[in-house]
Amino acid sequence: MINPRIFVGTLSCGEAEFDECVAAVAAQSGVTVTHHIIKNQPEFEAHNMLWAAWESQKHAHDLFVKIDADTVLNRNTALSDIYQLYLDPTVTGAQILLHDYFTDDVISGLNSFAPIVQFHPAQKRLFADHADFGHNKVLKGDAVKHLSPIGWHGKNPSAAQAFHFGFHRKMKGQTDVLKKTAVAWRKYEDDARGYALAGAASAKWWMVGRSDYASATFQKCFAKIQNDVARKNTIEKFIDKNWGEIQ
Repeated sequence: MINPRIFVGTLSCGEAEFDECVAAVAAQSGVTVTHHIIKNQPEFEAHNMLWAAWESQKHAHDLFVKIDADTVLNRNTALSDIYQLYLDPTVTGAQILLHDYFTDDVISGLNSFAPIVQFHPAQKRLFADHADFGHNKVLKGDAVKHLSPIGWHGKNPSAAQAFHFGFHRKMKGQTDVLKKTAVAWRKYEDDARGYALAGAASAKWWMVGRSDYASATFQKCFAKIQNDVARKNTIEKFIDKNWGEIQ
């Protein structure tokens, strides 16, 4: 029996979980994996590099799974389990839930694509991951509930990584994610969620395109909240402004 050929794409900018991410992919059973890793590139350019790499190699693979460097698969059958969804030839995509550290909940995060799906260069810097076209049936929600959670998102984030999470989620207008993060921070008062909320508080609309780790704007914002007292004040003001008292 020939194993399904899986192309795994990973973008990395120093995420703390990177080594564990790579090890989990390498440990997958019942599949033959090509792990394509793009390191230390701006997010927009990195995504377009990944789409181009997949387009050039899709003829030799049965499936494309995008696994970010802050994501760790939680079982060695994960990729094989995903491939089983595509035994239905009408399925062209699947979105499976991950357990997210910041929200202490499951979030959409692991995306996969059949080779028939087309990728065009992304046009919007803030949504560089939205570049797939030509779908028939995309599975999500109850259709893939039996596979959830398929991994962990942000198991052990660094301060910069956590700050970037909040910064980016605020730029994308994902207030539901940020509120859950705030509720979890109230419960645990941990540094990582605190940095995430400080990142969200620091993000402004005019910073679109300046949220990469190496961006001078991002670095300046990150530097401003290194003081523990200043960071705590920033977090409290952000929570009060957006949700008032939360438990």
